[in-house]
Amino acid sequence: MSGLKVRLEDIPPEGLRLEFEEGPELLADCFPAQGPVAARVFLKKSGIDVKARGHVKAEVRLACDRCLEEFVWQVDEDFEVEFRPQASAPLREETQLTREDLEVIFFEGDEVPVGELVREQVILSVPDKRLCREDCRGLCPVCGKNLNTGECGCPRRAQSPFAVLRELMARKAQTG
Repeated sequence: MSGLKVRLEDIPPEGLRLEFEEGPELLADCFPAQGPVAARVFLKKSGIDVKARGHVKAEVRLACDRCLEEFVWQVDEDFEVEFRPQASAPLREETQLTREDLEVIFFEGDEVPVGELVREQVILSVPDKRLCREDCRGLCPVCGKNLNTGECGCPRRAQSPFAVLRELMARKAQTG
């Protein structure tokens, strides 16, 4: 986790521009980074809140969900969020979040956690379905060979997911 924080008193009225790089350890508990995580962030106070917008670039290593091969994912994302003091967070037991709520980060004390913001943006940019390529063929369900490297030779019969149901219905028709 990054320790880069900016004190509220260090943000001038015209705003503060930051350009920095964090090491791969920023993402160590999520997925390995290929080199540094680069970020540009502009912070501007708005009352007790701090608006942040910027850009993050990184390369992370992921495992493909279909073939299990490792590949590099390019992160190149713009972001815009608002920091609010934890004291201003509503104290409700259960609430439905709006889209605007998802773009708010609460912080404690008098420091804005910029490094954590960048880390979060990288994590959010990684897709739920991680594919090494769009046409990944995955693994053979019989022998486990990566089908992207060639055919495996296992006998294949195209079978509908409803084939078992069809067989049960055919048996019932024969007996009944």
